[in-house]
Amino acid sequence: MNKKSGQERVWKNAGVWSDRALDLLAIYAFKSKGEFTMNEFREYATGRGLEEPYHPNCWGALPAVAAKQLIIKPSGNMFPSERKEAHHRLIRGWVRA
Repeated sequence: MNKKSGQERVWKNAGVWSDRALDLLAIYAFKSKGEFTMNEFREYATGRGLEEPYHPNCWGALPAVAAKQLIIKPSGNMFPSERKEAHHRLIRGWVRA
């Protein structure tokens, strides 16, 4: 299974979480003054009551789905992740589409 099909599978099974996450991301992107990371969005969303999804890969699928729906687009910049679990790997910056 490749990354894309894996993301599609977890997204399809995310239930109500996916709708709520997309709604919050649309609001966040609209209010955003510029570039943001999904880590910053994740902090915003969980602070507004979005629970963790049934599978952690739902967080990875979210920006792909949002970009396809023209909610966000890549900024072209990469940043080291601040999440301990990510071991400072580079993550993409996003802007409102």
